[in-house]
Amino acid sequence: MLSRQYADLHSGLGLSIAKRLCTDFLATYPTHETLTIIFTTRSSRKSTTTLSLLIDHLAALDRSGHSATLRIRFSTAQVDLTSLPSVAALSKHLIHSFPHLDAAIFNAGMGAFTGIDWLGCFISLAKNWVEAVTHPVFKIQAVGRTVPQPAVGGGDIGEVFCANVFGHYYLAHELMPLLRQGRGRIIWVSSLEAYARVFDKDDLEGRKATHSYEASKRLTDVIALTSSLPATKAWADSYFSASEQEQEKEKGERRPKMFLSHPGICATAMVDLHVVLFYCMTLAFYIARWIGSPWHTISTDTGANAPVHLALARDEELVETEAQRKKWGSGSDRAGKGVLRVTDVEGESGEEWEELGRDVWRQMEELRVVWKARLEEAK
Repeated sequence: MLSRQYADLHSGLGLSIAKRLCTDFLATYPTHETLTIIFTTRSSRKSTTTLSLLIDHLAALDRSGHSATLRIRFSTAQVDLTSLPSVAALSKHLIHSFPHLDAAIFNAGMGAFTGIDWLGCFISLAKNWVEAVTHPVFKIQAVGRTVPQPAVGGGDIGEVFCANVFGHYYLAHELMPLLRQGRGRIIWVSSLEAYARVFDKDDLEGRKATHSYEASKRLTDVIALTSSLPATKAWADSYFSASEQEQEKEKGERRPKMFLSHPGICATAMVDLHVVLFYCMTLAFYIARWIGSPWHTISTDTGANAPVHLALARDEELVETEAQRKKWGSGSDRAGKGVLRVTDVEGESGEEWEELGRDVWRQMEELRVVWKARLEEAK
């Protein structure tokens, strides 16, 4: 019996990704194949709550005539993506607990949001409603937030950078032995707000960024879409190897691949809002969709469409659609039906793009090696 195994980092969207993995797997894979979903949360209490919700989802699928409980199982672990020792501990747990990993879906993240510029919000809505709620310019964010790493000898790292990018990046490298034994898909969940204008390659951690969330998503796009370019080969070869010492041995093995997705615009609690304001935001999203926005999925279940597609699609389909070279977005039509759409990425071509990819990959690998050494010294 073939076992498919996937890792999903939890949030509102993360829960929907796990549910969609269950539903779509049962609908598209033969009955002799099984699925293991490994989801992570920041606390055992949240793990218990999430597991209960997923078990209820399986029970509902069983009542619909599927053999869900016989073909799908769950495993959970805790991790704090802003703590590199926690990330390292998770990788060791997974390495010792599972024989392979077919896909790692990197969805968890955070923003340094502190409030909303309400005057700017109303002005932008009046000018262009859809643009205002697709590319908002009125979110206020803290600048310079870092998170200390006392367990590895001190020092700190950009908080949003670590949670949204580097924690995932470090974890994926540590999981290369499992990914090489499976289908080897690393699926990043980015955003429509991955703006080139807010990203500075000389401030990779976003310590000076006024829009650290958007900068982290731009960095995600660059990492994923340049991972297979000749310009990044020297650093990508080191990264995709299970360890620097085993590169020669692994030349004949399957090299993992990175894929890029985003959930469209979902109604989630990433920005902390009063319940009344949350419903006002959701209504604004519905109005945008009725007007004609292609990206307001609103439901996290619809938002999960793109990452789940990349996790479950057959290899030949991904090759045929050149999936590794595109940013796949979850969208919807006016009625709310999910639509998979390829999304434009600013500047994605030419010599400047390759140079950007080369600089980013070099810095990310240098940073990974530095923190790896610190973690080893702290043992």
